[in-house]
Amino acid sequence: MLNHDKKPKSVGVVGDGDDVTIIEAIEDVFKVAIMDEEAESIQTLEDAHSVICSKLPKDGNGQTKCLTAMAYYRLNRAMQAHAKTKPSKRVEAPEAINPREFQQQLEEGSGLQLPFLTTSSTWVNAIGWSILATWIAGPVLFSGFYAVAIGTLILVLNFAIWRFATSIDQRVWIYEGTLADLSRQASEENIGQLVSEGGRWKEADVWTAMTKIISDETGFPAERMQPTMTFID
Repeated sequence: MLNHDKKPKSVGVVGDGDDVTIIEAIEDVFKVAIMDEEAESIQTLEDAHSVICSKLPKDGNGQTKCLTAMAYYRLNRAMQAHAKTKPSKRVEAPEAINPREFQQQLEEGSGLQLPFLTTSSTWVNAIGWSILATWIAGPVLFSGFYAVAIGTLILVLNFAIWRFATSIDQRVWIYEGTLADLSRQASEENIGQLVSEGGRWKEADVWTAMTKIISDETGFPAERMQPTMTFID
């Protein structure tokens, strides 16, 4: 059961576009479509939770598969094919291949999205910050037409550089945990897909996945979220 004892608070969504981003992320993860009028009716986290649950297959429709178990079997097969990692051992990228390639192999072998396994390399992050700095510097150093023209040129060049950098980035392995840990997180990240394939969901599963999405976008800790908290300030 969800806890209703806490007084309403905000999770930091101010409605300047981040609310749309969160709704789109929810639709992607849960594989549902939320109409504009439904999104507008969401006032609290409990409202958002109820809307998502209403979109998922109802209980009693023959769904018997555990979400985590579904993810475990798929990931175990992918691991055995590529890494031969024992379930009780920490999941790590083999030395023979780079983290990006290993993540892609696991995703292709399991049919699951695993974006949390790796992160951008330091040099790519440095390029990102330098791009931001140069983009800000344009309007400061120039004015009028030149500011617009140079700002546009910088934007185009920066976008090209960023696309090239991310395309060749081999990324850094950041995941820490066993196959069981990986399965639990993968089931949260792919809950909509697994449910559509016969997975049995619970309200607690939906709450966990939903609050993680909101936390990733706002930085507000998922464990501190309560149903009565306001969704948008």
